[in-house]
Amino acid sequence: MPRSPIRGPVAAASALAFAATVLLAGGTPATASFPGSGSVLTSSSGGTAIKFHGDPSRTALSSPDTITDATWSPDGSQAIYFDQHAGIKRIRFNDGAARYTVNSPPDGGVRRSGLTWWADGSAVAWSEKASASAPWRVVTDQVGGLLGHGWLSPNDGKHYLNPDGGPGKLVVCQRQDDNGSGLPSGQPAVLMYDGSKEWFERWRLVDDNGSNPSISPDGSRVAFVRAGRIVVSDLAGENEVTVTPAGVQYDNPTWSPDGTSLAFSRVTSTGAWPVYTALADGSSAPVAVPGLDGVPAYQPQRRERVARLSGANRFETAVAVSRSRWADGGAFAAVLTRSDTYADALSGGALAAQMGGPLLLTPPDRLEATTKAEMQRILLPGQSTVYLLGSTGALSKAVEDQVRAMGYYVKRLAGPDRFATSVEIAKAIDPNPEQVFLATGMNFPDALAAGAAAGATNAGDGRYRSAVVLLTRDGVIPPVTKAFLDSQPKEQRMLYGIGAQGMDAAYSYDPVGPYVRGFSGRTRYETAYAVALELFEGQRYTGFATGTNWPDALTGGALMGVLGGPLMLTPGADAALGTDGVSLLKESSGSVHTGLVFGSSVVVSSSQQTQIGTWLGGPLGATSSSNPTDIGR
Repeated sequence: MPRSPIRGPVAAASALAFAATVLLAGGTPATASFPGSGSVLTSSSGGTAIKFHGDPSRTALSSPDTITDATWSPDGSQAIYFDQHAGIKRIRFNDGAARYTVNSPPDGGVRRSGLTWWADGSAVAWSEKASASAPWRVVTDQVGGLLGHGWLSPNDGKHYLNPDGGPGKLVVCQRQDDNGSGLPSGQPAVLMYDGSKEWFERWRLVDDNGSNPSISPDGSRVAFVRAGRIVVSDLAGENEVTVTPAGVQYDNPTWSPDGTSLAFSRVTSTGAWPVYTALADGSSAPVAVPGLDGVPAYQPQRRERVARLSGANRFETAVAVSRSRWADGGAFAAVLTRSDTYADALSGGALAAQMGGPLLLTPPDRLEATTKAEMQRILLPGQSTVYLLGSTGALSKAVEDQVRAMGYYVKRLAGPDRFATSVEIAKAIDPNPEQVFLATGMNFPDALAAGAAAGATNAGDGRYRSAVVLLTRDGVIPPVTKAFLDSQPKEQRMLYGIGAQGMDAAYSYDPVGPYVRGFSGRTRYETAYAVALELFEGQRYTGFATGTNWPDALTGGALMGVLGGPLMLTPGADAALGTDGVSLLKESSGSVHTGLVFGSSVVVSSSQQTQIGTWLGGPLGATSSSNPTDIGR
């Protein structure tokens, strides 16, 4: 029998419960089923390989780790699995040597079982038992980043086992009572969690007699085990279909990407559990799958997308970025900055994400025609606000008058220099932000990477946190910036130093405190990679812009904040994407479904765009498009 990497006896695997023996807790759970195409089926059983059936290019994907409970991301680009230490790792579909840690091995005495993708590939979930007397609970963690995991199931003393993720924010699992000694007992029930609902409506009963459930790719049906047989029902536990015959025990059901078939394991006493398939409507007898045993998992095949947002100049590129996201009249505000230098705008991306609109460019002395037309398209006169960055020396009174004449409210955020302007922008976002990013204002790359991270915080679900970007004079904190920091208790905000100079400034301000961290690399590309790797989790979008100039990265970074994705800098017109961009895509491809390229092929080469699609996608790769208008809508 394939077993999850848990230690010690626990109770109630669905198939063995039928045999009334002493069992391991749901030791071989169902695996996530996501919509897609293809019929490639895999299995894992605690060996050092994932076995394949239906893939003409291979029969196995080998790894130095032992692999248990392997299950595939929605695009089929990555599998997650338990390794030999009960740590959770990811592996690329075409590179067994490239392994990435999702969650470290647990402390001694902590047991884990079951593993699934959920939230459309941005997070994973599993069952965890903190101690011998503690109940099994469903744990969730986003893919990558700094945040630790949290509990998905209620702390009601019952055992929650064998989670299986589906479309949207759906998860099904098995619930049982406690026997008084920390072990599951009694008849298992199938429950569904819906993270899109209010917290008091998220859990519902599907069936009061079933275990080890798996939700269909369209989220309309659940397959589960009852008395050793695979059963399918709707979400109300009705319209049941029995898929497998009586007299043979099966377990670990999982759906094909098109929702027509199920794969499952046949329970045997020999230790090898062969994999079978059958139609989900119960109209066919189970058929053995040659060469597969253990826990089955279909590999969905879904084509991802790389979209280039560009125009003939920096103004048109900024408008293409705006049009990609905001429909007519769909923006709450716009942030306007001068087009000839970056100083006042480096903190503006976080502001744009906070206020719900794009960052646009114009010359200092006049409102550029393309920019004006885009403002008229997305903003509503008498309702929308336009934020002007910098003094009248940066954006003239003539620009301000033109904007007012269009019927918009105008708010100018300015100080006597770039450092004071960044403080005024920060105050407009939040006078007491939870996160402060420090980056040098004497150059642009580090602040642009920081701006996307701060913007993603400001535009996040519920906006429970706020973040600002403050500029430093390289490694020195200017007096106006220090005064802003001094006005806030250190223990109420996190200080991030971005890049070598930003780190020097952050640690000079708070050299020993626990509320300061730094992210830097040897180059601007490594710094952007460090920010993306450490400060983003489960992102759906990743942006790319040249690291050799600022306009496209500035306006693109503001959009990335709205989309909750990082901004990666690339070596511009070079043919190669660069090792940092490739590494990020390899590690995050399980959750990212769209890569955005800011600027024309003159500034980010076509070959780099092709490479983004290669490393972003799964077996079907990625399509390319130009200036779409449906990003994040």
